[in-house]
Formats: sequence, structure tokens, C-alpha cells
Amino acid sequence: MCKRTDLRPLAELSLTVARTDPKPPLGQPGAACLFEMRTKDGHEANLRVEAATPASEQEARLLYRATAQVTVMTPAGVITGVGDEAEAYTRRSEPGFKYAEYMVRARTGNLVMKVWLAVGGASYAATETLAPKALTLLKATQAAVPTV
Repeated sequence: MCKRTDLRPLAELSLTVARTDPKPPLGQPGAACLFEMRTKDGHEANLRVEAATPASEQEARLLYRATAQVTVMTPAGVITGVGDEAEAYTRRSEPGFKYAEYMVRARTGNLVMKVWLAVGGASYAATETLAPKALTLLKATQAAVPTV
């Protein structure tokens, strides 16, 4: 997943990849990559792209719904046109700097996708900036992963 993820949609954010971690989704067959990055002013930024492929569509539905129940992020609404089910979440925190997070999750058949983008700075990155980038990455990854 690390080598197949095209980071060009993030170019406008001027992020530099410091490290990648290809740890797969917890307890599910699939692939993932965490990109640990830095902004041009040295703040933390992260991107996690995850594709889980449970054995059946029913298991995928359960996984999709379970994630919504455990996230600490705030629901930002349903997203159309990217699968059987899709929704977005946001979160802002201050771990010594302003940290804006945006996550989009989608399910198509037995494929459950997640793209989480988080960027730190002196001010919060706008959701309107993060959302289209995460959605572009989600769509590109969906196109590359087979479903049943």
C-alpha cells in the first residue's frame, strides 16, 4: 500500500514524508500504510490509507459500522458516489500545536476503505482543504483494490 499510494494530491500542503509504516489493518485481511510526515514549518502530519477485505460483504458491513461506534472523531456527514456506504469525520485538537484531522470511510461490497489525513500547524488546516485530498486518495485506492 505504501508504494501504491500516490501522494500528489497532497502537494499543495508541502508535506515531506519522514517515515512509512505498512502495518496492516488490525484483525482484518487487507493492506495499509501510515505516512508520517512533516509540514514545511516542522509540524507533524500523518496520512493513513487502509483497505480491509473481510471474507464477505456482511462482515464488511459489520466492520464498517463498528468503526463508526469507536471513533472519537465527530461525524461530518454522508458522502455519496464512493461506494455502498461512505461518511466523513473531523477532529481538532491541540497537542502543543493546532492539529486538524479528516477521515473518510467507505464500503463497497467486501472492501472497507479508510483514509485519515491529519495536519499540524500554527493554525488549523481547513476541513475544506483536507476533505478533497482525502477523497481523491480514497477513490484512487478503491480503484486499485479488488472486491468480491
